[in-house]
Amino acid sequence: MRNLVTPVFIGALLLLTQTGLASASGDAQAAPGFHNIIFQALNLAILLGVLVHFFKTPVKRAIAGRSALVAKDIDEAGRLLAEAQARLQLYEARLSAFAAESEAMLLDFRRQGELERDRLIADAEADAERVRREAERTAQSEIDRAKARLEAEIVRLSVEAAGRLVREKMGPADQRRLVGEYLARLEERS
Repeated sequence: MRNLVTPVFIGALLLLTQTGLASASGDAQAAPGFHNIIFQALNLAILLGVLVHFFKTPVKRAIAGRSALVAKDIDEAGRLLAEAQARLQLYEARLSAFAAESEAMLLDFRRQGELERDRLIADAEADAERVRREAERTAQSEIDRAKARLEAEIVRLSVEAAGRLVREKMGPADQRRLVGEYLARLEERS
């Protein structure tokens, strides 16, 4: 009820001031007097009072709502900033860890490559040594076979030469004597 009385009272007051102003100025040519200025000031004060009275609460609410919204936005921005900074720190940590890990991997690959190189060199040297020993053994075997062939050939040629010499120098009496000795040895064995 109080909410209804106040606007009616203010409206009536405004109407009276406007009526007072209209009657005070009476003549369109009359100079504005002290009364007229007072009525206009009073009219302005009443209008401002009415505006303040009616719009004070909604304006306060709007300002409070806007203030709350701005505070909420500031809090949200702070939260987002904190999240972004945390993510940035996480990414920077990951990046530095990745850099360290990639450096460690590079060193590990380099070490593995050197080990593999050393292993390949050792294998190649072992293979070369094995091939050298095999070649030496094969060469020695060939030399031994060649020696055996040469010795066999020398023996054969020597036997042939000795046989020719014996046949040339031995007469029929020597042949009979050798055959007799041979037969005697055979009889002793049996």
